[in-house]
Amino acid sequence: MTTPTLRENWRSLLFAAVFLLGCTSDTPAPSGGPPGEGDDTTVQLTLTRLGAGTITSNPTAISCGGTCLASFAKGSSVTLTATPDSGYSFGGWSGGGCTGTAACTLTLDADITVQGSFTPVTVAGTQYIALTLASGPASDKAPVRTGVPFPKGALSNLAELRLETGDGTQEVPAQFDAISRWPDGSIKVALVHLVADLGASRAYRVAYGPGVARAALPRDVAISGTPSTELTVDTGPVKFAVNNKGVLTRLWRDTNANGSFETGEQLLDGGDLFMVNAYDNQEYTAGAATDAVVTVEETGPLRAVIKAQGSLTNAAGTKLIKYLVRYYAHQGSDKVDLEVSVIDDRLEPNVQTNPTSFAIAAKALGLRWTYLSDSAADYRFGGESGAAHAAKVSGEHYLLQKGEFTFDNGVDLGHTFNYGGVGTGAKAAGWVALDSGNRHLALMVRDFWQQFPGELSVNGNTLTASLFPARGGTAETSQPALSGTRYHRAQSMYFTRQGGAKTYQLRLAASTSLSTTSALHAANDSYQRHRLELTATPAWYTASGVFGDLTPTPQLSSNKGYDNVLMRDIYERSIEQSDGNATMFGWRDYGDRLRAGWALQTNGVYVPSFYNDTHVGANNFLTQFLRSGDARWFHLGEISTRHFMDIDVSHGPRAGYWSTGNTPQPAGEVHAINHENIDHQVRNLHWGHAHVSGLSNLYLLTGDKRSLDVLTEIAQWWKFVSPYFFKRPFKFADRYREAERDYGWPLYVMNEYVRVTGDATYHKDVAGNLAAYLIEWFRTPSNHVGYDPATNTVSNTVLGVNDATQGTGYWTMTKMDNNAGFNATGTNPWMAGAFMGNLIKFHQADLEFAAAGKPSGVSHAQMVDMLLQGMNYVVKYGYDSNRKFFVYSEAQRGNNGGDHHILYPLAYLDRLYKQELAAGRIANPAWFDTQSTWGPLATRRHDELQNQTVGTFTQAYGFYGYEIVYPADFFTVMKATSSP
Repeated sequence: MTTPTLRENWRSLLFAAVFLLGCTSDTPAPSGGPPGEGDDTTVQLTLTRLGAGTITSNPTAISCGGTCLASFAKGSSVTLTATPDSGYSFGGWSGGGCTGTAACTLTLDADITVQGSFTPVTVAGTQYIALTLASGPASDKAPVRTGVPFPKGALSNLAELRLETGDGTQEVPAQFDAISRWPDGSIKVALVHLVADLGASRAYRVAYGPGVARAALPRDVAISGTPSTELTVDTGPVKFAVNNKGVLTRLWRDTNANGSFETGEQLLDGGDLFMVNAYDNQEYTAGAATDAVVTVEETGPLRAVIKAQGSLTNAAGTKLIKYLVRYYAHQGSDKVDLEVSVIDDRLEPNVQTNPTSFAIAAKALGLRWTYLSDSAADYRFGGESGAAHAAKVSGEHYLLQKGEFTFDNGVDLGHTFNYGGVGTGAKAAGWVALDSGNRHLALMVRDFWQQFPGELSVNGNTLTASLFPARGGTAETSQPALSGTRYHRAQSMYFTRQGGAKTYQLRLAASTSLSTTSALHAANDSYQRHRLELTATPAWYTASGVFGDLTPTPQLSSNKGYDNVLMRDIYERSIEQSDGNATMFGWRDYGDRLRAGWALQTNGVYVPSFYNDTHVGANNFLTQFLRSGDARWFHLGEISTRHFMDIDVSHGPRAGYWSTGNTPQPAGEVHAINHENIDHQVRNLHWGHAHVSGLSNLYLLTGDKRSLDVLTEIAQWWKFVSPYFFKRPFKFADRYREAERDYGWPLYVMNEYVRVTGDATYHKDVAGNLAAYLIEWFRTPSNHVGYDPATNTVSNTVLGVNDATQGTGYWTMTKMDNNAGFNATGTNPWMAGAFMGNLIKFHQADLEFAAAGKPSGVSHAQMVDMLLQGMNYVVKYGYDSNRKFFVYSEAQRGNNGGDHHILYPLAYLDRLYKQELAAGRIANPAWFDTQSTWGPLATRRHDELQNQTVGTFTQAYGFYGYEIVYPADFFTVMKATSSP
């Protein structure tokens, strides 16, 4: 397995050029002036540290790795000694007159800053990354995939990768794909594909490095034919055919294992994808499409992906809605996975607040095939608790899963579930099996009961997966009139506006013999799991740098610490219940979280609302998974992301709201006008709620293609609107400016797209344009109205000028959010936290791109100056030193505004300031009159978070998004400054 030395080496290689690990003591320097002012009998020695190691002082006062700042009597002689961590050597001193690598003795006549640099020792030869296959329900020949991250520069050639058993005695057949690269072209994430028998936990490892090679697979997955007629995919155990409309029409299982597919081994013959329109009661199918395009998206050697898209069309040639289907096949596997999306990509010509009728309303959506049998087949439908409902096919047999969400008089009363047809119960497993002679086929629908309604049926020789069944309810084309106290929704499958989408996942599994009911349940249970089956360690994920500057969650007692409180007081209370307050089910709701209370009243009926995974959302859930290894975080992150990518994004062009030069904006606008999104859809995006859910991390961890599709849509939307939203040169009159978050979250979206794709043009032209716009804004002087710390009052009086040339710069708002009736133009600290955090992330990325010869052109010096002045401003006007919290806004000072987003930039910029000061790049230290408090504030809050006790904070509704520190890099910045 990977050694600690290797992890530390690569961690340093990634971050050493960007981060200086500066540390502060718990005691702030005297306030009211720059560092060094105050008592003239003592002087201050500050150490900054690059790389991994410890610096100590004699006399004892400093142990940098614990405390990196101390006061000494003026004229003291102090000796500094550097001890490198394992895998590092000491590279030498700089600053304060210290040079070389030996111990340095100083005479402290004035405040001094000294830097010690530790450099990684080069490790040669083959390296190994430990992977673990999770234990769980048994499923043989199952496809498994996982994204393996690599530090920048660690790997450039995919050929230098091999998958092995954990002890290294055997190579495991696998396919590797580079799904993301660093700016220098090295591989950021390699997606590993294999076919494995799931059940017991097993150890694997990835070998990489010069000289590593892979053996050829015993055979490749084979594709024959042409997209214009028919494509045939052969995995060895199974073969299937996709016609030129993109429909899987034929399927074989090599039952006798003789290497050929014979007539008696064919299981399916003919099929279609269909939707029944509630407006005209006509059926629209893929088989009637005239615009179908079928492509081979991936071709082996171990995995093949067939992609098909077109329009569902009726017999008269009228188009209804777009379909997108992907078929996944793996060499050696008898399972074929399908992902089916319907997407309304039509123009929304006049964006309205409340559309009067649905853009799409369907009675039914599904897939059907003709099943081949030697005689009447035996059927089994998976019930609950391991049961199956079985008999011989004679006419029609179906299992219909239904459910209901009860929101009565403004109170969430949860869900009820029931299924009927061949049997009765509450929550059906979501599989049906057909057996006839040597023909054995199972069909599984993922999240079957969770995304009610759904139906599986056999009618003679027709097998149907009704993803939305006609028997599910009354087809309605508009929201039903509300009366009484209970909220009711339309029972059709509907999209309120153009731009809606819905995706379903299915698996066809063909076996050589009759499977037991328990084996079918186990295979289905395995398929239903939302977890990453093959994982690296938290130490590797975090050390790679791919997901930020992270550290694994500390090993704390079960009732103490930030990470335990987050899991037990919020996650478990709001999510991990059979029907928790924040847990939603149903085809339209599954994966979203209910907002506490209600959004509005219609005819006296309280209407619920949903988060739409607002702000950082599921990416932070997935980050917690990476830090902790707790699969529950991955589950929440994945289902939240899958809801978002369908329901919470407009997948078609729109017009009528934004001023975009009379040109409709493209697909990709997020439905997030605020935190109270009725039925998940809204008129327009509020910039301050822009996000990507977990699309970026889910893609990097799994290679999920639909995630990348939608992330690209969102990025392209921002690329299109940015010149209209962020006009340069900057002018105050161009746009109403409410709060810092309105610029921080758009930049977050841009940063995330670049982090995934490595797109240097997008980084420069879109993210870089916004960063340059913000610099121009920051450097445009304007009056400051708001809070006066000298008098501790808020008024409409002009307090001064926000002027970057005088050290008082800030992004002056035209009218600050939550202004409490004042014409305030200052800061909302919690909004400024995400804003500056994402500016920092852009700056870090730009350093990487610049090193690769692809800079954005944004001035790094101006960026750093803007960030440091901005933090000084936020602390001066936004921190209440008496009540020890950051206020909600300058004008609204009565309550704690929450600091989970300001903490990272507070700690990071404290460290950056010391780096800049040590390098002589702070021209006017007197400007930063609150800087001496940044480190102590961050340290105090860090220690408070890590000393929280489980049970002191409880939340039944979650997650809002701000309970989690954004970004979690804060804990790495603070690692050397935390109290023992």
